[in-house]
Amino acid sequence: MAWSQAVLTFCGHKALLLLNQEDTMDLRALDDQALALALKAGNVAAFDELVRRHQGRVYAVAYRMTGSREDALDVAQEALLKAYRKIGSWEPTGRFLPWLMRLTANQAIDHLRRFKRHKHQPLDEAFLPETEGAAVEPGTMETADDVRAREIDARVRQALVVLSPTQKTVFVLRHFEGLPLAEIAVQLGCTVGSVKVHLFRALKKLQKELGDLL
Repeated sequence: MAWSQAVLTFCGHKALLLLNQEDTMDLRALDDQALALALKAGNVAAFDELVRRHQGRVYAVAYRMTGSREDALDVAQEALLKAYRKIGSWEPTGRFLPWLMRLTANQAIDHLRRFKRHKHQPLDEAFLPETEGAAVEPGTMETADDVRAREIDARVRQALVVLSPTQKTVFVLRHFEGLPLAEIAVQLGCTVGSVKVHLFRALKKLQKELGDLL
C-alpha cells in the first residue's frame, strides 16, 4: 500500500474511533475533513453534523442561482442528499466544502434547466434560510443602503441568466462564496487558467447587463 493511501486509511480509522468514543466525543470538535472521512466510512451522524454546519451556505448558493426561496429549498435539499449518496466519489485530497458547493451549483443549474417546479417533501424546521450564511428575506426595518444593496443583489441574480452553466458556477463560487481559484479548478476538473477564462467572460457579460449600475 502506498504511503499516501496508508495515511488516508489511518485518518479514516482515526475518525471512526473518535466518533465511537461517546463519553468524550463531540462531533462539533471535528473538522470537515474528519467528518467527511467518517461519513465515507459509513457514519451517518457525521453527515448530520455536516448538514448542521453548512446548510446555510448551501441554501445561500441555491438562492443566488435560482432567485426563488422555494426553488432554493428544493435545490439545497437535493444537493445535500446528493452529497450523502456521492460521498464515495469525494477524494480526501480536496476540501469537503468546495466539493459540496460545486454539487449545489450543479444541482441549481439542473433545476433551472427543467423550467418547471417540483413539489418537495416537508423539511425539518432546522433546515430554514435563517441559518448562518443563508440569504434571508428582508426585515421590516431597512435603511436606504439596505434597500439599495438588496436591489443590486436582485439585479445581479437576474443577470446571471446570461452566463453559461460553467461561467455561472465559477462566478457564484468565486464572488459569492469566496472560494480560491485553485479550489474551483479542482472541483471543476480543469486548470486555474480555464477558471480565470470562465470568470473573465462571466464578468464581461455581467458588465454589459449591469452597465447602468456601474
